[in-house]
Amino acid sequence: MRFSFNADAEIVPENAPNAVLPARVTELSLQGCFLETAASLEEKRQVSLKICDAGESFEAEAIVLYSRPSGLGLLFRDVKPRHRDTLQTWILKALDRQLELQQIPG
Repeated sequence: MRFSFNADAEIVPENAPNAVLPARVTELSLQGCFLETAASLEEKRQVSLKICDAGESFEAEAIVLYSRPSGLGLLFRDVKPRHRDTLQTWILKALDRQLELQQIPG
């Protein structure tokens, strides 16, 4: 399940350590995310990902699942336990926000 999310991110393509590409996370799940970015990377390209939100950060190795004109879909490959905890916290907060929005009478 994917959740709306809004945070700054950076991606660094494998074998290009000086190519830090700015991005914005707009969707997040336990398995991956969607990044709005002007960068265009080929499918299956490995990247390092860093997401920062509210003073917390998440880092993971990821692979490009798909590329669209608006951005990239990434699949997390290697997530350290402390970053997995941060990711789970963010997902729970996003779930809470979604449930609150569903309960507000329109």
